[in-house]
Amino acid sequence: MKWQAMAALLVGLVFCGEALAAPTLFIYVDEWGNASGTDGQGFLGDDPTLGVSNWDVLIFNLPFKGTPGDLQVYEQRDGRKLADIIRFTGQGQMIFYSNDANGLDEPANTPTPPQNAWPVGAMNAAQVDMTGSGADGSAVYVPRAGQPGWNVSGPSYTILFGVQLPSVPEPATVVLMTLGGLAVLLRRRGRRSGPGRA
Repeated sequence: MKWQAMAALLVGLVFCGEALAAPTLFIYVDEWGNASGTDGQGFLGDDPTLGVSNWDVLIFNLPFKGTPGDLQVYEQRDGRKLADIIRFTGQGQMIFYSNDANGLDEPANTPTPPQNAWPVGAMNAAQVDMTGSGADGSAVYVPRAGQPGWNVSGPSYTILFGVQLPSVPEPATVVLMTLGGLAVLLRRRGRRSGPGRA
């Protein structure tokens, strides 16, 4: 039994180490301005980076300033092509520029991609691939230090395209569920091996 207790302790330490390295702030946004993990919901306003002129863009306030730059989202359908851009201003705001392939019926849709009026986006850019399509897709982005949207809080961004944000469980609930599942798995494994078994 001593080796089983030691193994459980080691697994727990490894799991805790991975949890500490994993994102700790989860941000979810969609093209309608629904959000979780941001400072309030998205809103339409003038583009602070002048990326799109004469058009209101969808802006989210972040709970931190964040590293400035552009996240380029690529769609895999019909060949890898640039579909959307998420711009981090470095002043606590995130702008969602969505292409108008399906019309301009969602607040994030813009008639053109952001132009080169804001050079920071070109100098500091990251890329992520969309899962699904622009009508029912999503993308998950976890920036490393220095990448667009990074902050010491360890943010993870989930961006939804064409679908609205469902109710999202709180991160603490997800952690508790994961720990509970791990405990059940270790307990079952201990029962299977039992005393006197290999």
